[in-house]
Amino acid sequence: MNVIQINGLTKAYGGTRAVDGLNMRVGQGDIYGFVGKNGAGKSTTMKMIAGLVTPTSGSIKLFDEQRTDGGFSSAFSRIGTLIEQPGLLPNFSAFENLMMKALSIGVVRPREQCTELLTLVGLEDAGARKTKKFSLGMKQRLGLALALVGSPDLLLLDEPFNGIDPEETRALRSALMRLNHERGVTMVISSHVLDQLNRMATRFGVIREGSMVREFTEEELH
Repeated sequence: MNVIQINGLTKAYGGTRAVDGLNMRVGQGDIYGFVGKNGAGKSTTMKMIAGLVTPTSGSIKLFDEQRTDGGFSSAFSRIGTLIEQPGLLPNFSAFENLMMKALSIGVVRPREQCTELLTLVGLEDAGARKTKKFSLGMKQRLGLALALVGSPDLLLLDEPFNGIDPEETRALRSALMRLNHERGVTMVISSHVLDQLNRMATRFGVIREGSMVREFTEEELH
């Protein structure tokens, strides 16, 4: 089953095509490494998948559900996103940030889930701290926890390793791989550095100037 199936996806801003006739397939259970230079169209593509940007043309199918003019009737509730900067409230603690989202979407047993997510991303000892005191890496990991509230089946993570040190990168990569192996969460993770993804991704897509250059498996890469 393809969790994401994209055909001829285009997004134009005036006379510029940020995404140009993109084709993309992401299978269930994949960790899909979405690789391209800065400005290649990765973020715009992920925003269209998440419903944050309306495509100019082309089609997006999520979980075998075709997008219509009104978006998706149910697929969006199955997606967690971390695109650009995490939307954190700086004067609230990590736990409070998670609880506000959990309560807003009607999570059953929200306190238990939020506590579990803090442990999963390695912030169990920082749950009571205000997020304005967090390092960039800690903010990225809390952003991942926020994306996981509600137990999504698909994660869209845009440059999650950007600006964080090697130790925090390893911690975040480990948390993502556990999610994939233990819960079967499908992921699309973008990066402009292939080396950040080749230790974890099972499939890759390379984008250049808004178009897909090639998709290939981990075995084909090596």
